[in-house]
Amino acid sequence: MTALSPIIPFRDALRAHLRASEAFKALAGNRIFDEVPTQKPGGQTIVTPYAYIGPMRHTRLEIGCGRAWTVQARLFAVSTANGRAEAWSVVDAMTEALDGLEAFDPALAAPFTMQKMIEVTQAGDVIDPLQAKSVFLDLTTIIARPGPGSED
Repeated sequence: MTALSPIIPFRDALRAHLRASEAFKALAGNRIFDEVPTQKPGGQTIVTPYAYIGPMRHTRLEIGCGRAWTVQARLFAVSTANGRAEAWSVVDAMTEALDGLEAFDPALAAPFTMQKMIEVTQAGDVIDPLQAKSVFLDLTTIIARPGPGSED
């Protein structure tokens, strides 16, 4: 079944792109999760640093024929190291990999296409004294797909 929303194809492309990024891999390996991870099977804790994709949303954008959305996502980097440097380093690596990206390789799942480069719009600390250190980054882009009866 073809996705009707750009959210899941965008999530999948983000994860694949970060896992292929040398700067991200050097810090967090392939640890970019779809949600806040809990314990691994068998009770093992998750190794930090890691990243996860937080809230995602899309807003319909009028383009005439076809469908388009402004898509936004918040990504988090988590660290248990002393201080904030490791979490900020992971966010910096994600920013380096994503900010200004014009197309994913491989591309977004058909029939979706990116219409605007990804912009990292802000980043910041998440302060919760009872949790591991976290830093977030927000990004936005425009994704479109042909409308019903439109040609690719």
